[in-house]
Amino acid sequence: MTLKTITAQEFSKDLREAINERDPSLDTAIGPINNLFVTPFARVCERQSNRAVYLSNLSSLKYVDKLRVADVDDLVYNEGMVRWSGSQIITTVTFARSQPPVSDILVPLNTPLATKTDPQTGQSVIFRTVEAKTMYASAASSYYNVDTGQYELTVAVASVTTGDGNSVGANTIVVMRRPIPGFESVFNVEATSVGKGVETNVELAERYLLHVKGSQLATPAGAARSLRDNFNSVEDEYLVYGKDEALEREREDAGAVDVWVKGANILSATYTQVFQGLYVPIVVVNQPLSSIIDITDGTTHFVQGTDYEVIQGEGIYAWSNRASDGIRFLPTGSYPVVGASLTITYKYNALMGVLNAYYTQPEYYVMGENKLYRWSQPANILIDVSLKINAGNPDTVAKNVRTAITKYVNGLNLGQNVEEFDIDRTVGQLYGVDNLVWNQLSFEGETGVSDLVIEPKSYAFLPVGSLNVSLL
Repeated sequence: MTLKTITAQEFSKDLREAINERDPSLDTAIGPINNLFVTPFARVCERQSNRAVYLSNLSSLKYVDKLRVADVDDLVYNEGMVRWSGSQIITTVTFARSQPPVSDILVPLNTPLATKTDPQTGQSVIFRTVEAKTMYASAASSYYNVDTGQYELTVAVASVTTGDGNSVGANTIVVMRRPIPGFESVFNVEATSVGKGVETNVELAERYLLHVKGSQLATPAGAARSLRDNFNSVEDEYLVYGKDEALEREREDAGAVDVWVKGANILSATYTQVFQGLYVPIVVVNQPLSSIIDITDGTTHFVQGTDYEVIQGEGIYAWSNRASDGIRFLPTGSYPVVGASLTITYKYNALMGVLNAYYTQPEYYVMGENKLYRWSQPANILIDVSLKINAGNPDTVAKNVRTAITKYVNGLNLGQNVEEFDIDRTVGQLYGVDNLVWNQLSFEGETGVSDLVIEPKSYAFLPVGSLNVSLL
């Protein structure tokens, strides 16, 4: 039940009517009855009404962004939850040795690393590996970095503590707190990203509702809850399983469950590969691929779209850490000679590999399920509307309409459709709006006006420059 605030004026009216029902001759509008009883009592009642409405909003988590932080914390603690103090920093480090390995060298999961101790604070930032990775002796040449003259293995790591105070610069994660035989040094090539700050009321409320819905990893709600509890870089998720038409792996992988995730930890990596010919795809090591930064043979820097094309998002394992993303050289452009050593610098989404490694640990294994965590992609849309206003400054109203449409569309979750009626309803609540005339509502590259069906692996996205609002 939704409670409405009752104002002091409304209480005053009710009190006067109640008194006059008993004695119509009494003056309740002016004089001592009003000054000493009606008005003070009405104000007290209004404050109590406000408290009741606030409590109702707290219990239902309605208008959660307007609730006091301490009150929301107390509510969610009933489910054993606490507010995120911030996200872990996820980056990559490079383990290096000067000579080719003569036997396989394993970097175990949860290997502790750290920065050097700050002489001013006496503190260091501690990291741990979030994946196990092996340098194979049989493929020693693939680990050789011509720029450094060392054999290198790149491994994903995460800070032990959370928050935005864990960011560190390049070449600062250099301490192996537990030596790994076979590796001589460790370092991070790039500065880490800035961590996520304290969890907001809205974000905490979303996690709380997932707790209420389910707690078992074998259920969709339980899987979603675990993701939100353990990885606050995950913004949204959509599970595809069973007889869902969107499931792509059911024939190849028994018990397949695709977990499409909105969220990313974009990291850079460098890969050295011998060029084997024009029509042989070059698959990068870390998946899924985000973008190519540079490709060179030491002499020529090849140009994307002219010399090579990016292979991305193909096959039943697309957008996961089992993807086969990479590049393919074009016969119409420049290309290296066969046998040349290519250095490919690229970016990838490390979050997918972290999730798959995390949920294949024995304590998170669900019998009969074959989960694969996959990176959801935006479904870019185009909107063109003509706006008729009935009040206010035309430029201000149009600006408010643009803001409202963009916020609504880009706030939709995975698999949520974009419907003309919903946008009309959102815009219709704004001051000064009379009517919208639709000229275009379509996916990028298409035309016409129609409701848009968004697949579970995608989310609607309205890029900058893709919304046009003109005045009638």
